[in-house]
Amino acid sequence: MNTVAQEAAREAMVQKVASATTTVAAGTAVVGGYAAQELLAVGGFLIALSGFIVNWYYNHKRLKLQEQQQGGDDGR
Repeated sequence: MNTVAQEAAREAMVQKVASATTTVAAGTAVVGGYAAQELLAVGGFLIALSGFIVNWYYNHKRLKLQEQQQGGDDGR
């Protein structure tokens, strides 16, 4: 009888471990999915921000060059 009780206890423990493993794996998959989406969102934001900065820089340079050219045409 002692072996039957031990066998039942092992069976219950294995079922608990299997259930916990399944729950942890599902949670990891969900967190991993959100992490990939968030990574793409942050990457898109950084690309947009860098595009804005580059655009601002070259527009600023272009305006300075135009001011210099207009100043040279007036004989300054």
